[in-house]
Amino acid sequence: MIIRPRSFSFALITVLLVLVAGWVGGNTWRELQQLHRSFAAVQADDLYLPSHVEATVRELNDTVLRIDLRQDHADRAAFEEVSQELQRWIRAHRDALTTPEQRDLMVRIETAFEVYLTRSARLMDAGINASPPTPFLEQVENNAAPILDLCGKLKESERTEQTRFFNDSQRALAWIQRLLAVVFVVLVVLVGTGIVAIYTGVIGPLRVELTQSRALAIRNEKLASLGTLAAGVAHEIRNPLTAINVRLHSLKRGLAKDSSEQEDALVIDHEIQRLEHIVQEFLQFARPAEPKLVVVSADSLLAKVQSLFGSQLEKASIRLNLESVPDIWVRADPHQIEQVLINLIRNAAESIEHDGTITLRVRTDTARLTGRTRPVVVLEVSDTGKGIPPEARKRMFDPFFSTKEEGTGLGLVIASRIIEKHNGALEFRSEVNRGTTFTILLPQTKPEDETDESAT
Repeated sequence: MIIRPRSFSFALITVLLVLVAGWVGGNTWRELQQLHRSFAAVQADDLYLPSHVEATVRELNDTVLRIDLRQDHADRAAFEEVSQELQRWIRAHRDALTTPEQRDLMVRIETAFEVYLTRSARLMDAGINASPPTPFLEQVENNAAPILDLCGKLKESERTEQTRFFNDSQRALAWIQRLLAVVFVVLVVLVGTGIVAIYTGVIGPLRVELTQSRALAIRNEKLASLGTLAAGVAHEIRNPLTAINVRLHSLKRGLAKDSSEQEDALVIDHEIQRLEHIVQEFLQFARPAEPKLVVVSADSLLAKVQSLFGSQLEKASIRLNLESVPDIWVRADPHQIEQVLINLIRNAAESIEHDGTITLRVRTDTARLTGRTRPVVVLEVSDTGKGIPPEARKRMFDPFFSTKEEGTGLGLVIASRIIEKHNGALEFRSEVNRGTTFTILLPQTKPEDETDESAT
């Protein structure tokens, strides 16, 4: 009997508060919309437009005068470059103006500038011999006068918009100030619910993201320290290893063929080659090369590694299939991406061991890379092997962790760092006894981007 009236009262108060908040919010929103329109009418870029055009036209006038005096082809090229840049700039900012009057003035400025360029070209072609210096200077200034006059009108229009903006802003701010006092009371009542909502909707996810960021920072710090250590160790090992290798080749020349000493020398040579491979991996981990990016077809990358490994894997009854889609392009270092794919294919083959399938696949998707969601190219290496044990999945990208007896634990780390340098990501999913799929995510591009970049 007591709970129901309290519940009814609480619900009634909540409804009233929501109605008050809605009324206040609606009025505040309308005033903010008015402010927004005022801000849009007086943008910083708009205020800069006429001044920029004036300054550039005066710079072009000076260039015309220098051409008349020096007859230097470099000045003529500079004139054309600056004028073309100003034309592009006017076209880019023309539609950004908010009022019809300002847009009309900008169109007239654009037309007047085209006339100015035509007349200036005639003056530059005529040269100093065609007229004495004083009339030439007057002609240059007369050519620019219509543009400068229109710029003055545009400035006046902007000053009018500024005055209107300030008047509207003062009125809106006074009304918003009164509304905020009401909002403050509503917020005090609803602060408890707000705190819970903010914690569950914002702070909680931020804490998770912060934890992940800290873990990533710690991992990167460890990688940097391990890279320094690996570089030092690899350097110290490589020198004596080279000396041992040289002496071994000298000794092998004096050994009888098919002797036990010859067999021992072959074993030692094999182990030296394995050590050199390990040292090379250490150096690659410590000092990863910067990618040489080119626009390349994604399916060509997969087709190349398929041709390299297809016949070799058939000996172990492992089929290497390719599922590709043409006309998918990425900006990547082909050699580095092939290195990553080769590493993933070898791992897949070792997981299968005998009689299975490795599928190379390329497709498009959208994913979050470099802090934003964007179109990506997905390269997949999928196998029907034994999968990755759950206890090993968390450490797959840890340096020196390996499930192989002779593995260095650097292959996936190096692959991950290569993909990161391509602004991509390397991911995987696995099920025990059902297989593993490694996914390379790279930003998608277009073939014409290569031409654009070369032109610039």
